Amino acid sequence: MSEADTQSNCNSKYITHDLGWKLTAVKWGLSLAMCLVVGCYGAILAAFPVESFQNIKETIFQKMVDTPFGSKGGGLLVLFASPLLVLTLLAIINLEVSSRMVTFKEKAKGRASLQKHPLFIGGWMGIVSAAEFLWILLFLVMFTWIMGNYLIRDSRHFDVTSLKPVETVWSKKLKRTASHLGFFGLICLNFLFLPVSRGSVLLRALDIPFEHAVKYHIWLGYFMMTCFTLHGHFYIIAWYSEDSLSKIFNWAPHKVANFAGVIALLAGITMWVTSISWVRKRYFETFFWVHHLYIVFVFFMAFHVGGVLFNVAFCGIFLFVFDRFLRFCQSRGNVGVLTTKLLACGIFELTLIKPPGIKLHALNYIYLNIPEISKLEWHPFSVSSSPYDGDNWLKVLIKPSYGGWTHRLQGLVSDVVKRGRCPSNISAAVEGPYGHESDFFLQYETLVLVAGGIGISPFVAVLRDLLQRYQRQQSNLPSNVHLIWAVQKSEELQLLDLIPASAICPDYRLKFNLQIHAFVTRESSPISLECKPEAPASHLVDQFKKSRILASVSNAEAFNKPMSMVAGTGSNLWITSCFLASLLGYIVVYFSIYYFVVQPFEQESAGDGKPREGLPRWVKGLFNVISLILGVAIFGGFVASLWNYLGRLHQGLSEIGDENSRLLSISNTEDTVYANESADCLVHPSNTHFGQRPNLREIFDGCAKSQQPGANIGVLVCGPESLQISVAETCRAFNNIDYDLHKVAFSYHSLSFDL
Repeated sequence: MSEADTQSNCNSKYITHDLGWKLTAVKWGLSLAMCLVVGCYGAILAAFPVESFQNIKETIFQKMVDTPFGSKGGGLLVLFASPLLVLTLLAIINLEVSSRMVTFKEKAKGRASLQKHPLFIGGWMGIVSAAEFLWILLFLVMFTWIMGNYLIRDSRHFDVTSLKPVETVWSKKLKRTASHLGFFGLICLNFLFLPVSRGSVLLRALDIPFEHAVKYHIWLGYFMMTCFTLHGHFYIIAWYSEDSLSKIFNWAPHKVANFAGVIALLAGITMWVTSISWVRKRYFETFFWVHHLYIVFVFFMAFHVGGVLFNVAFCGIFLFVFDRFLRFCQSRGNVGVLTTKLLACGIFELTLIKPPGIKLHALNYIYLNIPEISKLEWHPFSVSSSPYDGDNWLKVLIKPSYGGWTHRLQGLVSDVVKRGRCPSNISAAVEGPYGHESDFFLQYETLVLVAGGIGISPFVAVLRDLLQRYQRQQSNLPSNVHLIWAVQKSEELQLLDLIPASAICPDYRLKFNLQIHAFVTRESSPISLECKPEAPASHLVDQFKKSRILASVSNAEAFNKPMSMVAGTGSNLWITSCFLASLLGYIVVYFSIYYFVVQPFEQESAGDGKPREGLPRWVKGLFNVISLILGVAIFGGFVASLWNYLGRLHQGLSEIGDENSRLLSISNTEDTVYANESADCLVHPSNTHFGQRPNLREIFDGCAKSQQPGANIGVLVCGPESLQISVAETCRAFNNIDYDLHKVAFSYHSLSFDL
């Protein structure tokens, strides 16, 4: 190497190091700014009912009096919407900065963090971590504080002379309490939709995947509906005592539309009842379709509270509509299925085309729709391939369930491969990928992966990812990996043959310690692999290596139909553009309606020369919702269309490389064997146990004994709820009771998607 080259490399390293420090400083600054915004929002919530804050609130309201939003409407937007909108922008910038940083995290040590320590296990709330429990306590303290301040203020300023003839003291107080409960319900509504915004930049910035955030939506929904139900019933009780029960059906133009609130409440209660755990799990389709009543709920809630109070919940609904619109744009594309493989165990694998611009992580998942089966049903599937396997495609494994959507998909796949259609004409619609924003499993020196059945899918991706990283000689990777896998039949063990370990990284055994613990619960011997009990050991090994696929069909035209780049997890620059355009669109549409509809109507005079009272409250609420939807659809839609058009121009997927050519090979015989036939199989007789379930405590104890004191082991689980509970209980036991014995912590991570 010449002296000039050496100097150039030194300068390059210096520039990279200097840039890394700058990016780290920017990221810390953004994180601090986000914490300050969250703190300010919490302070606003806490101060809003306090008497000393009323002067500040009135000052803000007065400054908005000349705007189309009005004094109170504009003030509520400033107080309740602007902090979350600013937080969203900061989150997008934070994600962009993080994507440009080359970070090498230090290995996790010491006790498990509060977020990764299961505290309460089982019950209707599921598995609750210590951090989640603290947030729940903080939420309840905030509720108690707000309601307490309102009630104390009401008692101090209660004026008996203001009572109407039909009112009593206790009915008046009951209605005031109901009003405050309804207001807190609106605060909950502002947060309710954030956890179910699958591509939410707020969740991505916090690295909270959608499958984890769903339970926050459930908790908030239960609490919100409790507030709204008490709100409605308190009013009904008060009206009944006043002999004014007919007010339930009032829809006064310039007062609260009571009947609209009744409709919204009935829609909410219907969703609430069908979302109860045992109803949801037994009648999932009923739960799914009934939950679309949220549209009725939001519209009639806007009619009930009017355009002013609707602004309390505006931001959360706006961010959800924005996310839903991006999902709609992405799902409209027809995605090509590159290969369709039917495995001997009944499970099948689909390879889908994606553009290189969409980032993929080892623990991501997608939502899949097959229009040929149903245009409305969407199902989540873990990605079983590593980002290092290829930039232009991803794979999913699907296990059919009897009588369900996956069973019909199996029939479609079987029909395609048996008829030998070439190319395959199966097409799909895809949303995603979603999931963790970072490869968090890399921070652990030791990993314990616990899977049940098809729950092995994300761990296939993790193992492939680790092998690819070791082959690329990356540093600071996990050195010990224990895979615990329980299946019902031995034929399912063939799924691990999707990991050609020696082909990916020939000397992987020298680089890290991989231990497989396979358990076949419903067989005493490998019957499914056609091995007789009296067969010699050599024949048993051969049967374990005899992992076949029934058929495989490929479609070269699939490269012309990749996933859409318009996604909530796509380009941060384009997401920012769409977000700002949608927000600008809302303002433009709202102002247009105000200046061309509302203002002329209010300025007209009646026949007697008196000015009209203005548009009805419920109409203003309707205009607010319409402005929100049109702003996102028209202005955000224009930017999304431009994003999609320019993205397709730069995809460059027309050229098929060596890896894609390999995937296009078609196998038509039943004896087709995977490419890893010559490699050593990960599952073999010595690490497979028949007729028993894994003893998690024994395996975890063995892992703990092999670690140095102070080690932190990452535990990832994917499987049925019973398995998640068992793993969580084992982690909690070692973190609490047995921690002093080994000084080793187990950090719990669930990858299961449960609704």
